[in-house]
Amino acid sequence: MGLLNPTRFGVIGTEPHIQYNFSHPKGLKTMTGVVEVNDVAAREIQRGSLHVFAQNILSVRATNGEWVEVRHGEETLGYGFYSRLSSIPVKIFSRNEGNPEEVIFRRLEGLWREKRRLYSESFRWVFAEGDLLPGLIIDVFGDVAAFRVNVFGLEQFKEQIADFIVEMGVENVVERNDFTAREREGLPKKKGVIRGRKYRTQIEEGSVSFVVDVLHGQKTGFYLDQRENRIFSERFSDAEKVLDVYSYTGGFGIHLGKDGAEVHFVELGKDVINLLRANMKLNNIHGRILPGDAIDVLKGLLRRGEKYDVISLDPPALVKGRGNLEAAKKAYFLVNRLAIKLLRSGGILLTSSCSQPITPKEFLGIVRGAALKEGRRIRLVGGIRSQSGDHTYYPPHPETSYLKHIVAVVE
Repeated sequence: MGLLNPTRFGVIGTEPHIQYNFSHPKGLKTMTGVVEVNDVAAREIQRGSLHVFAQNILSVRATNGEWVEVRHGEETLGYGFYSRLSSIPVKIFSRNEGNPEEVIFRRLEGLWREKRRLYSESFRWVFAEGDLLPGLIIDVFGDVAAFRVNVFGLEQFKEQIADFIVEMGVENVVERNDFTAREREGLPKKKGVIRGRKYRTQIEEGSVSFVVDVLHGQKTGFYLDQRENRIFSERFSDAEKVLDVYSYTGGFGIHLGKDGAEVHFVELGKDVINLLRANMKLNNIHGRILPGDAIDVLKGLLRRGEKYDVISLDPPALVKGRGNLEAAKKAYFLVNRLAIKLLRSGGILLTSSCSQPITPKEFLGIVRGAALKEGRRIRLVGGIRSQSGDHTYYPPHPETSYLKHIVAVVE
């Protein structure tokens, strides 16, 4: 499994330095367009950026979706796809190679080996800009994979990408191109099983197991970015009573309840709750589901005088940009304050933010401020934790580092 199929992909031998003989997929023009950029874009590309913004483009000689050479004067800065409708019309895929198929599939094969060093069965194979393949996400869950495409030119390779996933040994492939961002590229929303038949599977994570519905679940069905934080949370599974808020399909609560704790899960949505219930049964978790809006449920628990030994907060991104940043900070403050009120002295708070515009320092300030408001103190168990290693951080694109996770003793 780690080497390309010699027949289909033209690999000559199995030496460490593999030679390729790539051909363009049907319908993709072999000619390369040209995009000329200004000084600002040139500096950003030279610093490693993979994005060329519309205001920094001087001229375009390319059709929509075409592979282009990015130039500044007489200098070639890189190669990528041109997207006419996007506010980021050029996404750069390579600094010095001109064949799109070779760039894409050589990197896919390299990333397969790289990510399997970290995790053998379930992992994020491709993390878009983080892995130098803008607009492409591939998650692997054992024998099922899900992928998302958000670059117009990359859409032309969609079938080849699905075939490549199968070649690497993942028999079932689900297309999860059902998100709004595609419309900004002029691409339709689509989802479905496009290779094999299976879209629901079971994975192992630490000491527990999860049922994953890749077709109907949120995003690609399961949040692999929190894997290491969830496994770390097992250190607190000696608790008697646990609250898992924004639990989705049970992530943190399942780990925390593995040794017999009573776990209360807070979640909305019938389909999600059905998966959550299946995961509780699978792992023999003792507890119950509290359906409803998280804030309302927390306030109700306070009115009833409930107290918990461990509380997990894993809300969805409350801010996507700077526009509603202050409102998002207030929302994080409120939910953390309510959780802190529900914790016994010496209890453990596991709290996360996946809102990239909120920095780790700002998030710590929010949590600390919420504790101070209640006359409590927090001590962090280690530093501020981040996303799993398969969600690669590429410094020229700060958005590839987004997850903050705090483990705190609340006194």
